[in-house]
Amino acid sequence: MPRKPRFNFVDLIIVVVILSLVGIGVYKLFLVNTELAVQNGNVEFGVYVEEVRIPTVENIQVGQPVRDVQTNTPLGTIKSVEYFPYQEPVYTSDGNIVMADVPNKFDVVFYVESGAVITENSVMIGNKEIKTGGQLSIKSNVFSVTGVVYGVTIK
Repeated sequence: MPRKPRFNFVDLIIVVVILSLVGIGVYKLFLVNTELAVQNGNVEFGVYVEEVRIPTVENIQVGQPVRDVQTNTPLGTIKSVEYFPYQEPVYTSDGNIVMADVPNKFDVVFYVESGAVITENSVMIGNKEIKTGGQLSIKSNVFSVTGVVYGVTIK
């Protein structure tokens, strides 16, 4: 004799959990992230990168679009690039410490301009919060570096 499938308490809990997960997903997708779609301003931020070799310096060029390394979110376009010799402290023979240039190494500061969501508490580009002093891994089609955000200017 074939048995009829029965609906019990465990089945009810499973259905409730699945429906609540679907509801949370819909809420997150359509209601929470609607603010991210509306860019209400432009920002320019600098990225300071230490101890970079010559090939990387040559590949950071004005006009390149850049993206976040982890999320591949577009972060904007490079507007200007500055570089200067990387220096380390060195002891001299008389016991003093002086800053000496390291051959073939440079410090680079490049400025990126982008549209952003500007709120009272944060500046967001895509899903990335941009704050002065925060680390930022950034890439283009020819370079990838990790630097420190070196000032954020709201335009």
